[in-house]
Amino acid sequence: MKNFTTGMRILCRDAEWLITGIKPLNYNEKVLHCVGTDELTLGHEAFFLTRLEDITPVDPRDTKPVADDSGGYAKARLFLEAQLRRMPLTDPSPHVEGMGAFKPMLYQTEAVQRAVMQLRPRLLLADAVGLGKTIEVGMILSELIRRGQADRILVLAKKSMLTQFQAELWNRFAIPLVRMDSRGLSRLQLKIPASKNPFEVYHRIIISIDTLKDIGRYSYFLENIRWDVVVIDEAHNVAGGSSPERHLSYRLARRLSRRTNSMILTTATPHNGKRETFGRLISLLDPSAIPDPDLREYDAEDIRPFFLMRFKEDVREQAGDNFAVRQVIPLAETTVNAGEKEETAYRILARIREKVLDKSMDSNVIIQWGMYKSFLSSPEACKSTAQKRLNQLEKREASSAEADKLGELINALDLLKIDQSARFLLLLKELEKIGWNGLPDCPRILLFTESRVTQEHLCNALAKHFKLQFKDRHEDQPGQVLASIHGGMPDTALAATVESFGTGTSPMRMMVATDVASEGVNLHHQCHHIIHYDLPWSIITLIQRNGRIDRFGQKHSPVIRYLMVNTGQGLLKGDHAIFERLVDKVEEINRSTRTGESVLRLYDPQKEEEYIAQQGILKGNPDILDKSDNQNKESADLEDMLITAGRGNDDDFLAFLTGQTQAPSEQQIDNEDNVIDNSGIRLMNDTDFFDQGYKTLAQSLNPRDFPPLEKTQHLTVIDPPEELKRRFGTPSAGGDVIFGATAIPAEAWPEDGRLQFTVDPKRVDDAIDAALSRKGQWSQELLLTEQHPVMQWMTERLVMLMKRGEVPLILSPWLEHGRLMFCFIGQVSSLAGTPLIVDPHAVSFHKGGRYDIRPLKQALAQVNFDRLSNTGQQSKMDTALLNGFLASAVEQSLEHMKLLQKKRQQTLAPLLEKEELRLKKWFESWAERIDQQMKTLPPEGKKAVKLRTRRQEMEKYIRDREENWRKTHFEAAKDPSTRVVLIVEGIK
Repeated sequence: MKNFTTGMRILCRDAEWLITGIKPLNYNEKVLHCVGTDELTLGHEAFFLTRLEDITPVDPRDTKPVADDSGGYAKARLFLEAQLRRMPLTDPSPHVEGMGAFKPMLYQTEAVQRAVMQLRPRLLLADAVGLGKTIEVGMILSELIRRGQADRILVLAKKSMLTQFQAELWNRFAIPLVRMDSRGLSRLQLKIPASKNPFEVYHRIIISIDTLKDIGRYSYFLENIRWDVVVIDEAHNVAGGSSPERHLSYRLARRLSRRTNSMILTTATPHNGKRETFGRLISLLDPSAIPDPDLREYDAEDIRPFFLMRFKEDVREQAGDNFAVRQVIPLAETTVNAGEKEETAYRILARIREKVLDKSMDSNVIIQWGMYKSFLSSPEACKSTAQKRLNQLEKREASSAEADKLGELINALDLLKIDQSARFLLLLKELEKIGWNGLPDCPRILLFTESRVTQEHLCNALAKHFKLQFKDRHEDQPGQVLASIHGGMPDTALAATVESFGTGTSPMRMMVATDVASEGVNLHHQCHHIIHYDLPWSIITLIQRNGRIDRFGQKHSPVIRYLMVNTGQGLLKGDHAIFERLVDKVEEINRSTRTGESVLRLYDPQKEEEYIAQQGILKGNPDILDKSDNQNKESADLEDMLITAGRGNDDDFLAFLTGQTQAPSEQQIDNEDNVIDNSGIRLMNDTDFFDQGYKTLAQSLNPRDFPPLEKTQHLTVIDPPEELKRRFGTPSAGGDVIFGATAIPAEAWPEDGRLQFTVDPKRVDDAIDAALSRKGQWSQELLLTEQHPVMQWMTERLVMLMKRGEVPLILSPWLEHGRLMFCFIGQVSSLAGTPLIVDPHAVSFHKGGRYDIRPLKQALAQVNFDRLSNTGQQSKMDTALLNGFLASAVEQSLEHMKLLQKKRQQTLAPLLEKEELRLKKWFESWAERIDQQMKTLPPEGKKAVKLRTRRQEMEKYIRDREENWRKTHFEAAKDPSTRVVLIVEGIK
C-alpha cells in the first residue's frame, strides 16, 4: 500500500497536485485533499480517493537536485521553510505561544493540554460564566489545525451567539467560520445545484441549532458528513432533558458525535442535578466512559479525562486585572414604595392570595403567584396575564370567585400605566444618577426584563420620556438609540442588534432585553451597567444575566442595579425579605467556588422560580434560600464529584508548566529514550517569511499579478492577488462558490479589500477594541500567524516553486569540501494516514563513506545556513555520484524513521494495552447489565427490542474501535516515508 503524507507532490488524472491534507475513511482507504500545481490545475482544490484513483507519488530516490541560482539562496530558504510549515505538529505538548491575539492563561493552556493528551480529543469545558470558554475553544482548534486534525470544523451555537463566536475565532485566531444563518443558507442555495449538500461547500461552518430546528431538511445533510471537529456551545441544551429520544437537539448531537473525530462541548451549567442527564453529555464524548447503561453509576475517575470546571475564584490570581471588581448598588438605594393606585392592585392580589391559602378559591399557578409576579414587572404584563385567564374562564360560561377577582383586578389595572408606576419612576431616577439621557455621549446600559409585554410598553414609555424615536420592527433595532431583543426575533436581526450594542459608534445607548440575552452573549465591550427592571426568581438566571458584562476582559467595574418596589400590604410585605436574600445569594456565589445551581439544587431556572414561589412566597418563608430541602443525595453527590473531577489536576498541571515536574504524557517516556520531537521547528519568523515569500513569488511568477506590499513601522498591508481573492471568496470575486477551508467570512473583509497584518498581539487587541468602538466586531488588523489562510496560501505557492521531484542544491564553505548533507522530512503515519511522528533531520556523508544523522536545525547551524550567500560557484559533484549518495541518504533516512517508529510503538504499546483492557472490561460490565435487564422482559416487547438495539449499536462501536480507531491513532503503517527538501554541498 502506498504511503501518502501532507506536503507530498503526486500525479493524478494527468495533472500534478500538492497534498494539503489526508483524511481516513477507514484504515485502508483515504481521501487526499489536494491543490493543483500545474498550469491547468493551479490553485484548484480536489479530493481523491486512494482506492479509486491511480495516484503516483514521487519516489525520493528519484529526486532531481537543481542548483539554486537565487541571491542569498532565497529560493532554497523559502522552499525549505515552506516545507517545514507544511509539517503537522506531533509534539505531545501544546504550542500556545504566538497562537493568537491574546495572553494565554495557565488554566486556558490546561484545556489545550488536556485535549492534546487525548488521541481523539473529546472534552466538556464547564468553566463558570465569564471565564473565556470561547478563547479555550479557539486555542484547542488552533492546536488541532497545526496537527492536521481540524480541516472540517462545525460549530453549533445559539442564534444570538453566531456573529460573536465567529468574529472571536477570526479576530484572535484567524480561523474562518462561514456563518450559515437563515440569510447565509438562502444566499448559498442560489449558487449551488438543488441536490448539492450545502454543508459540503465550506469546510468550516457555524450554525445555530435553532436554524436546524426551523429547517429540518438541513439536519439530514449535516449528519451525513464526516467532521474533524464538532463544537457545541451552551451544550446543556443538547443533554436531552427527561425525554432524550424526543429531544431533537440531543438526537442531532448524538449523530454528530458519531460523525466526528473530535468533539468540544461548552457550558457553564453542565448538569441539572440528575446523574443520567450529565452522563448523557459525557457519553456524547465517549460512549465507553460511563460503565452503567442507565448512565447513573459512575465516579470522578470515569469522567475526569473529559471534564474541566473552574470558577472565577480559582483563576482570579492568574487573570489579574482581566476581572474587574463589580459593584452592586445597595438595595436601599434602588427600592421605593408603591404608589396609591399600585397599592390598590397589591390589595386585590393580597386578597387573591388569602383565598388561595385558605382554599376558598380554585386556583392554578397563574392565580397562585403568576399574576402577582407579572405585576412586579408592570401593570400591563399583569393585565395581559389576568385577561388571558379571564377569557379562558368566560369560554366555560361559568361565574366563579376567581372570575370576579380577576375582573376587579383588571379594573384596577386599567387605571395604571407603566410610565406612572413606581418602578418606572425609580428607573428614571437611576438613569439620571448614571447620566443616561439617550444622547451619544451617555453610558450604554443593558436593561433586563422577563416579560415581552413589559418590554414593549417599557420601550415606548422610555422613548416618550426621552423624546426618542422607537420602532418595534426587527430590522429597525440595530440603528436605534433604544433597541429591544427577544427570542422571537429572526436570527439575523438578533445578531445585528447585539453587534450594534457592542459597537462604540453605534447610536444605540440602551438595549432592553428579555432573557434571550442572558446566556453566552458578550456584552461587556461597550457596557458596564446592568439594570434588572424586574427580578427573576432564579439564582441561575441572575448569574447568567450579570455574566453578560461581568466577565473576562471587562475594563470597567461592572455596576449592577436591582429595582425593587415595596408594598404595605401585610400578606405581601414579607416577600421583600426573600427578594433581598435572592440578591445576596447571587453575590455570595460570585465570591465562591460553587455554581449558582448548588444553592437550591434544582438546576433549572423554571424549577427555581416555582420553588421560590410555592415554598417561599406562598408560605411566607424568608429562609427558603438558606434552608433548602431540595438537597437530595443524588444532586449533592453529583455536585461534589464534578468539583473533584473538574479541578483535580490543577496543581499537577501548574507544576508541569512551571518546570517542577515532567510532562504528564508520552513525552516523559520519549525523553528517556532521547527522542526529541522536532516537528515544530522554524528557521524564519512569520514577518520575514511573508515579506520574502511574497517578493519571491512576484519575481518568479508574474509581477503584475502581485500588487506590492505596503509596509509601515507596525503593519504589512496586502492587496490580495486575484488568485487569492477567488480562493478566499472575497465579495468582489464574483459569484464563484469556493470549496474548502479557505473561505473568509464575507463580514470580515475590509471595505477597501486590503488585509492588514501585524506581529504585535497588543495591536490586534487594540484593533478589536477599535472595531467594537467604531463599526462592529471585525478587526481591521490581524495577527500574522502561520495558520492564517494567507500564510497557508503562501506556503503552498512557495512549495510549488520547485517542480515535482526537484529539490534545491546549495553550496556552503563551512561544510567540508566534497562532503554532502541531505535534508529530509520523515514521517511515520498510522495505517489510516494520521501523522504519528514527523521528524526533520539531515544525513551527512563524510570521506570514507561514514555518515551521521542529526536534527535538521542542528545540522543547518553547523553549515551556517543563515549566513550563506550565493557566490555563483557551481557544484563540482559528478551527477551520477551525487545521485548515488542521494539514494543512499534516502535509505539511511528511512532506517532512521523506522527506529523512531519502533520507539514510538514501544511507548504506545502499554498505553494501547491499558486502553484496550479498559474497553474490554467496560463492555463486559455494560453488556452484562443489559443482558440482566433483558432476562426479565418479554423477548419481543418494546423495551427488550430497544435494549437489543442499544447492545448492537455498542457492539458496532467496539468493532469500530478495534478495527479503525486503533489503526487510525496507534498502529503505524508498515513503512515510514521521507522526502528530500534540501541538499548542501561543501566547497572550498
